[in-house]
Amino acid sequence: MATNNSDATVHVSTATVSIDQSAIDQLSSPKGLSFHDVTYEVPQRKFFKRLPNKIILKSVSGLMSPGLNAIMGPTGSGKTSLLDILAGRKGKKGISGHVLINGEAQPENFKCISGYVVQDDVIMGTLTVKENLFFSAALRLPTSIPWSEKKERVEKVIKQLGLTNCANTKVGNNFIRGISGGERKRTNIGMELIIEPQFLFLDEPTTGLDAYTAVSVVKLLKNICTDNDRVVIMSIHQPRYSIFKLFDSLTLLSQGDLVYYGPNHQALGHFTRIGFECEAHNNPADFMLDVINLCEEKQADIEEGGNDDSNNLRARYTSSHLGESAAKKTQELLQQYRNKENHKTVTSYKYATNVLWQLMVMIARSTLNIVRNPRLSMLQLIVMIVFGLVIGLLFFQLDTGPNGFQDRLGAIFFMVMNQIFININAVELFISQKPLFIHENAGGFYRVSVYFLSKYTCDIIPLRVIPLIVYSLIAYFMIGFQVDVAKFFIFFFTLFLTSLGASSIAFFFSGLVNVTSIAILLIAMSFIIQMLFSGFLIALDSLPSWISWCQYLSIFRYAIEALSVNEADGLVFTEMVDNNGTIIEVSREGSALLEVRGFNPDWLYYDWIGIAMYSVIFTTLAYIALRLIKKEK
Repeated sequence: MATNNSDATVHVSTATVSIDQSAIDQLSSPKGLSFHDVTYEVPQRKFFKRLPNKIILKSVSGLMSPGLNAIMGPTGSGKTSLLDILAGRKGKKGISGHVLINGEAQPENFKCISGYVVQDDVIMGTLTVKENLFFSAALRLPTSIPWSEKKERVEKVIKQLGLTNCANTKVGNNFIRGISGGERKRTNIGMELIIEPQFLFLDEPTTGLDAYTAVSVVKLLKNICTDNDRVVIMSIHQPRYSIFKLFDSLTLLSQGDLVYYGPNHQALGHFTRIGFECEAHNNPADFMLDVINLCEEKQADIEEGGNDDSNNLRARYTSSHLGESAAKKTQELLQQYRNKENHKTVTSYKYATNVLWQLMVMIARSTLNIVRNPRLSMLQLIVMIVFGLVIGLLFFQLDTGPNGFQDRLGAIFFMVMNQIFININAVELFISQKPLFIHENAGGFYRVSVYFLSKYTCDIIPLRVIPLIVYSLIAYFMIGFQVDVAKFFIFFFTLFLTSLGASSIAFFFSGLVNVTSIAILLIAMSFIIQMLFSGFLIALDSLPSWISWCQYLSIFRYAIEALSVNEADGLVFTEMVDNNGTIIEVSREGSALLEVRGFNPDWLYYDWIGIAMYSVIFTTLAYIALRLIKKEK
């Protein structure tokens, strides 16, 4: 009998195939990683109604011994979820069962002492291959290890992964042409091999690679296992035969069920024994996935209460000699663990380096990234120069005539609005590199506080301070503000505080959401609402009493008042007043005109405190949002 599926043929057979018991025993060695009755389920909701939990993994057990271990299955089978649970990168919610490392409980810091290569390469594109590896060595190896030894380890990894020819080439990004896809993947693997982990996890490492490169990457992983007695565990969807034959063990999943676990070379024999025969020239991986897909399709057609073909695959494996032998081995290991009187203390989370060293390394990398990719900082400077010239020409050399005060207020409003809205670009600070941050922080590279402080520090100088100095020098003197060193310093300092406050709001939203367009929309809405209470569009004294308190939540209000007080103090403006039909010229002090607009001439320092509080509050909220980012899948 034959059934076609996905252009492949599955033959049902009754042939007898022998079982290599020694291979099973070797595969079931206590050295390595074992998992016992692992179940994973996630809650489901439809609107406000809670639905039954969706079961992703159903009581899965097995062992991953030194060698190349593959987890395979169709899309949605749970292979990535199983990989993440074994690697300690899933939250504990919804997970039951045991994961043992060399017969002991999985330590809390397992994800820091093991290697994990994500499916989509996450690496700093402006750094060279060697610099990225040095970055990993600097943060993940203890400071007690001499730098010369770290350098030797980096050179060893470069040679081992065949990266010698591209070691000094930038990895590359959207703006910089860099190394090939295969070299990027090997560099990502090298970032993890720096710590010489006993366990290395890879999530579909061949995705996005051409056939030749994919084979070379898996051969490299095979050599890593052979040379270092390392446990390599990888999820993979549908490998070609030249890749499939390199696996030492195979774990097959179907809709969360374990339908095969054992030596890779015995997988075809198992399917033959349960009635499915692979054609001579068919790829075994394609054949096994065809069998699984076929059973899943039949399962979907079976009415409720009927037999479940997917469960039949699991039942046939469980009742087979191979399945019984594997179950016996896993139960023995679990029982040995439970029988121990004194379990090893579960290691607490610990970084390899101290805070100061991490901060130095992170600032060095961030600085190098800005220097090698100066487009944003240069564009920021150019934009600020253009805005400075535009506002300088528009309000060129203002006088103290009848329109002098209002024109100054207009110039100040424009400058404050410009400084606040231009800082929306700070939203990219965290969003663009969020996948890199999540991966590195989960891998124990650095603390969240170190990442936040380094990014914040390296963002302020090139994107806030330098452009603002140039902008202030152009606009201040072209407009004709008072030529006074103290007043210029107050002007610059107020705009600097305003820039920090606005960028802090952007930092907060960039840590809160993952989509740049949504973050920009939320920030713009926040700024526009605050702008309504700035005191320029409507006098603050004219606001209805029930809403006038909102002015104290507006960064526009504090900034405009501070700049207006600084400029109007000491100036006398002339106004044309109608005196019984006669137009006369009246002189009024700037402080008096400020009070008409609802500003307090004595509030300069209070305004600074108000703006500074914006920076402190939203910077703190941004840090909290960054800490709350889900770093576990």
